[in-house]
Amino acid sequence: MRYPYADADARRGRSSSIDLSISTGRCCETFGENMKKRLDNERTEIPIVLKTLKRLLKAKGILYSDIARMLDLSETTVKRYLTGHGLTVEILEKLCRIADLRLTDAFAMAEEDINTESLTLENERELAKDPFLAALFYMLAQGLTPDTLQRDFRIGEADLNRYLTTLDRLNLIRLFPNNRVRVSVKRNFTVQPGGPLMRLAHETLIKGFFDTFDIDTREWSFAYAKLSKSSLELVRGLFGKFIEAFEEISDGDRELPMDIAPWHGLLFMMRPIDLGGLRAWSGQSAAKRAGPAT
Repeated sequence: MRYPYADADARRGRSSSIDLSISTGRCCETFGENMKKRLDNERTEIPIVLKTLKRLLKAKGILYSDIARMLDLSETTVKRYLTGHGLTVEILEKLCRIADLRLTDAFAMAEEDINTESLTLENERELAKDPFLAALFYMLAQGLTPDTLQRDFRIGEADLNRYLTTLDRLNLIRLFPNNRVRVSVKRNFTVQPGGPLMRLAHETLIKGFFDTFDIDTREWSFAYAKLSKSSLELVRGLFGKFIEAFEEISDGDRELPMDIAPWHGLLFMMRPIDLGGLRAWSGQSAAKRAGPAT
């Protein structure tokens, strides 16, 4: 769904920062001056802007070769620009335009540094009221675009608008024109142990995960070992690294349609087990093989 730039702040219930009473000439002059100051500022925001820009280009599936063709440049020159070398306001504006983004919004997105690693309990409670809204938020945090989610789940425009404005109202995302979003938490954000979202995931996904589990597939593995407390911590750390690798692998597929790249769930679970209990199983098996007593 597409919205005029002037409507984006109104959807969030905030007043627009654009002063429409300024003359076009003076507005352009002021804009250029402000952007040049930002480029020249020794505490420049450009690296963060470029990081945001590259993320959006990647989400749209736009390659260096595509940008080079659009701007009639070599790929080497494009790579130099996207690392900040030889960059001007005009070039940066052209790059933003390719990503369907205004330059002012690129700076606004860059200014909102993502530092939050976890959701508040109130955030979790609000998300847990609507399981699909919670899932959409998770997928946005993973870098999927609203357009991709709208396509994959056949979300109507009115519903998509409702979901995004709800997340914006909860300060979980910042909503920009053309349905560009900036998520307020880091990609691998954490939730409250035993909290609303963990309980929601258990009820809606994890229970069914085991109920329909097919042991004849290759998508599972099991192992057991003796582990001290310090070793357990090391294994938990490996869980996190594996999840990061899992997500990095999926980055190349996230824009593909679901008939080519369906969603997969990955669950790590570790707990003490009673291997001594296998002796009872062995006894039961021997008794069955021997048959009934005569």
